[in-house]
Amino acid sequence: MASIVLPEEYQSVADHPYFPTSQQFSGYATPAVSLLFLLGTFFAGVAILLFTAWCITGHLAKTERLTLCWFTLCGIIHFVVEGAVVVCPSFYTSTDGNFLMEIWKEYAKADSRYASRDSFVISMETITAFVEGPLCFVIMYGIFKKRSWRYTLQIIVSGGQLYGDIVYYGTAYLEGFQHSRPEALYFWVYFVIINAFWIVVPIIVMAGSSRKISKAVARSMKAD
Repeated sequence: MASIVLPEEYQSVADHPYFPTSQQFSGYATPAVSLLFLLGTFFAGVAILLFTAWCITGHLAKTERLTLCWFTLCGIIHFVVEGAVVVCPSFYTSTDGNFLMEIWKEYAKADSRYASRDSFVISMETITAFVEGPLCFVIMYGIFKKRSWRYTLQIIVSGGQLYGDIVYYGTAYLEGFQHSRPEALYFWVYFVIINAFWIVVPIIVMAGSSRKISKAVARSMKAD
């Protein structure tokens, strides 16, 4: 495979893998686990989580099961994974192989704003982790128990996810994506494709929830 030649302005010497290379990250520790192990473990965990959520929701309609699986995944990622980067600002100095710290060491190659503690990114992640994360678990309960209020909450949380992701992309665009490494894995896979799920799926969830609420209101108006 041909090696990737970086633009000349990126070829300065740095003691970390994050862009722009002019940033200083004192105490950066190289990854304690291999990339294959890290990604394999992460996606295996996601698969097990979704499989379990699917298996215990056999009493629900297919659409509801898929929605519950989505909010299960969101709850864990928001509260646990994203919560970790909020409370551990020096994750890139970790040397003990902590899985969450290693995840963020890797993802920061796609967006170094997490390592540099960008005020917008960290503020956004704080809300995502400690407001939207717990609300995802509440929605899970609502779906599992078939509570009617879940549709309103799904719109609120999905709207927050959609707004946060659009602004996340937008601020990176306005800064010329200077915080992302140019390799396809980091920019296109980590930064663009993975984050795009939190644009596409929330739109679908909001549309479905809005239809449910509209139909219920229409029936109520007819009854009156």
